[in-house]
Amino acid sequence: MRYSPFMVIGAVLLGVCAGSTNTTLFSGNEDLFAAACFLCLPGFLLTAVSLYAQFLAPALTAPTISQERAQGTWDILRLTPLSMRLILAGKLFGSLSRLRIWPILFALSLLQGGILALSVSVFGGERALWGWLLGLTTTLRPWAEVMFAALIGLYTSTVVESAMMALVGAYTAVILLKIFNNSGLWLALLLLNNANETLSLVLPTVGPLLIYGLVITAVWFGLSHQAKKLSYG
Repeated sequence: MRYSPFMVIGAVLLGVCAGSTNTTLFSGNEDLFAAACFLCLPGFLLTAVSLYAQFLAPALTAPTISQERAQGTWDILRLTPLSMRLILAGKLFGSLSRLRIWPILFALSLLQGGILALSVSVFGGERALWGWLLGLTTTLRPWAEVMFAALIGLYTSTVVESAMMALVGAYTAVILLKIFNNSGLWLALLLLNNANETLSLVLPTVGPLLIYGLVITAVWFGLSHQAKKLSYG
């Protein structure tokens, strides 16, 4: 019942998608029209579920260490035989385990990526070879977004002692990255630079995932550095 609003809104949008899309936009290609309608529903549901996870993950990870440092229990945890990196990993994955969306996220991301890969491969003409790369990127991107949100929450929790400040910092980073690293912005930049059709097809999908990968790597190194500082107090 928790996710039933997503299902209802998604069904409504599927009807809007199927009812308002004109098949003449695809030169009478009814197969491509059907593929576009099938992309509409899982795409919306995937966006809804991933946004839910992205905005809930920092709320779970950002207070984890900040609260313990404020309450004085962090020093006790440091005295355990566990390494600091293992403690941080436990905080990260323990927090993420409280989210109940993983089966839904897996199914929707796999479905969306598979439909996109098949659609481009079958109907993409000379750009059909890019279909599987686009499908794989579409499948992985929601996971990268959620992982970044969780990691940045944990990182801010190691930097500041106030749980509220850690949460504000994490949400600020998540929102800014979503604003400046979205497919629409990539596509607009490519169109302004008169990029060819292949780049306009591939980069708006692949580019954001690459940026998320780089940022996740940077945050992980920053978290490792903070782990050393926390180990020695």
